[in-house]
Amino acid sequence: FIVTDGHRQGWTQYFDTRSAAEYLGLSPKTLEKLRWQGGGPAYYRLGGVRYLQDDLDEWRESRRRTSTSDTGPR
Repeated sequence: FIVTDGHRQGWTQYFDTRSAAEYLGLSPKTLEKLRWQGGGPAYYRLGGVRYLQDDLDEWRESRRRTSTSDTGPR
């Protein structure tokens, strides 16, 4: 379920959990776990959980590493 919305809040696209997980290459259960534990992409509660495409892209980019010893930003 992907919603295109060019009017409200200037959003372009937002995804439900299943679609966001597919977009990121994760399982929906993994995204649910990240919401519960923290550390996942930002989301909204709008009649259900919704993710903005920009937030998914930003989170994915924050997970980028250059080597196995790279722990990421400090």
